[in-house]
Amino acid sequence: MSEELKNEVTEVVEEPIELEEPVKEMKIGDIDITLCNELVQMINDELNLTFTTDAGMDSIKSAFESCASIAYDDQTYEGYQNVKEFEYKVDNSGKEVYHIVLAKPEEEVELTEDQNFALNLAVMNMSDANALKCISIFPTWESYIGKKLSQGIRVQYKGELWKVRQDISVVLENQAPSIETAALYERIDEEHEGTLEDPIPYDQTMTVFKDKYYIEDGIIYKCIRDSGQPLYASCASQVRNYFEKVEQ
Repeated sequence: MSEELKNEVTEVVEEPIELEEPVKEMKIGDIDITLCNELVQMINDELNLTFTTDAGMDSIKSAFESCASIAYDDQTYEGYQNVKEFEYKVDNSGKEVYHIVLAKPEEEVELTEDQNFALNLAVMNMSDANALKCISIFPTWESYIGKKLSQGIRVQYKGELWKVRQDISVVLENQAPSIETAALYERIDEEHEGTLEDPIPYDQTMTVFKDKYYIEDGIIYKCIRDSGQPLYASCASQVRNYFEKVEQ
């Protein structure tokens, strides 16, 4: 090639291309994780992550459940806080590799006014026996503090179901359902026939009825007259007054 031609040719030198891989180090809440394998994948509307970390499984689960937003590469995943699957395996080097599947919490369906009315009516008319199977749907006693409670309303308190015996104009914080407030509240128990074969577990907030059988501390008693009001004493202390001991 002549010198003249060399001067006319411009040499193009391309700079080497650097391929940037997504950063594998991530922070989820207070824990650091290192992504591996397929990194972050969205499969059937569920977020899949495979990673390693020095944190324990309880800390990992808590971190993901409290993390409202996960940012990776150019993507941000919002609201994936429901842990559907969580597992791990040990690789050839002895390192624990975790796999977690996250989903968005299911959206609550807002009921119409008619649906709310029908639901409340069904709960009000539910038998005590059925009510005991779903105590959690009843309002808590604490939610009525400072408010009115009407006779017959059922409320939950410390995992038990109670029925209001009389109208209460203002619910006081220091008058929770208990033996001390038996005039106001009656604890609802599992239904029993009140026969010798199926006696009623006695509670000191109960109103007792003639000819029904009750059991207390493994001893069966027969009621000899209606009490008409809650009793505030044990069966044993009310023998000859309201009960007679059944000899077995």
